[in-house]
Amino acid sequence: MLRLPRILALILVSALLAACDTPQPAPKFDEISFRDLPPIRLNVARIDVANEYVMPFKDPNVEHQMPVAPGAAVERWAGDVLQAVGTVGSAVMVIHEAAVIEIKLKTKKGVSGLFHKEQSERYEGRIRASLIVRDADNRQLAAVDAEAARSQTVREDATPNERAVVWYRMTKSLLAEFDTTLRVQANRHLKAHMR
Repeated sequence: MLRLPRILALILVSALLAACDTPQPAPKFDEISFRDLPPIRLNVARIDVANEYVMPFKDPNVEHQMPVAPGAAVERWAGDVLQAVGTVGSAVMVIHEAAVIEIKLKTKKGVSGLFHKEQSERYEGRIRASLIVRDADNRQLAAVDAEAARSQTVREDATPNERAVVWYRMTKSLLAEFDTTLRVQANRHLKAHMR
């Protein structure tokens, strides 16, 4: 008679162990680099980067949780792409905004919600920066602005690792758009200061 409770106990323990998922290891992400892009050669002696965007570290912002925050990616872009090839003057890349916010989406509730996996969050990313060229006396000679925006939804059953992949890809696509936009503006308005 004691065998039945033991068998039931073993089944219960097995079921509990099966229900416990082993956490998946965090995904490994390639370093985001822009060294393969054509340089923007500026006729200045030095180039600085001023990241004025301060991450709030609270909802609805999530950029502090991302594998690569957009602000850090813009700084990297400036370091990889902008080149000082002159002897006087300076340029500064000013990062005004580099935010990603999470917006909760409405999902079905009740029994019908149990059988449908819906998009439950939307992430909206935005980068806004200026590139300013100054003379040796620090007077502004020219400036261009560039913006980029992207949004992406995720399903309610997305794992933390799947969200990290979405965020990583969002940063890459934001920077690709930013690069294109800034180059167009530079070719229009900074030609006199480029080599």
